[in-house]
Amino acid sequence: MSATVLIIDDAVHIRRLIARMLERNDFSTLEAADGLEGLEMLRTRRPDIVTCDISMPLMDGFEFLENAKSDPDIRNIPVIIVTAVGQEDETTRALNLGADACLTKPFSSSHLLELVRAQLKK
Repeated sequence: MSATVLIIDDAVHIRRLIARMLERNDFSTLEAADGLEGLEMLRTRRPDIVTCDISMPLMDGFEFLENAKSDPDIRNIPVIIVTAVGQEDETTRALNLGADACLTKPFSSSHLLELVRAQLKK
């Protein structure tokens, strides 16, 4: 049985790109357009791992992390934060809030897969 990855990003083209990269490597995917929708899916669907953008409407990636990591039922599900080049301060903040790893855009499918697989092995 393959692992399920929840992809949270307000940019549909980024969600689809990440989903294709993962699905080609036998992962199942779920998609959410913002942190609020993502948090609800995390609680109800219980994916194995999450990728989450920072800048989103309704609930950004930081708020998502604060909520997910403070909930004892879901806090152990790994979260990989996706940031843009030059946002090192956001990466530091995300890691301090409990992100398990950070992925900087643009990224290769091999780097994405490497991070996802490493988090799933923990």
